[in-house]
Amino acid sequence: MKKLVKGTIAVLVLAFAGVSQAQDAQAHGYMIANYDIKDQATFQAYMEAAGPLAPKYGGKVIVFNLKAPAVEGKPRSVMAIAEFPSLADAQRFYNSPEYTAAKKLRMAATEGTVVITEGYMPAPQ
Repeated sequence: MKKLVKGTIAVLVLAFAGVSQAQDAQAHGYMIANYDIKDQATFQAYMEAAGPLAPKYGGKVIVFNLKAPAVEGKPRSVMAIAEFPSLADAQRFYNSPEYTAAKKLRMAATEGTVVITEGYMPAPQ
């Protein structure tokens, strides 16, 4: 009887773990910026305006390096990556009125690129 109860509990734990993973099985969204700073004062104003915004959309900055070393090609000096729960959340952040205002400062202060993309999701097994 003990073996049956333990086996049943093990099966339930595995089943609930699978349900939990299935609910979380959504690719994250990423905003990836690579740029050079042309105007430090305006860039600082951007940082003050944009800094607290990502968490409002479920995001977090996972990479921010002002002097990212290039190992291939000619990337810009600043590398920043913000992760969001989904691509839609990343897009909502980027298009929000708050970030739209802050973005104007970044665009005036930097030269480079910003990409919004969905993260890699391995095929279910």
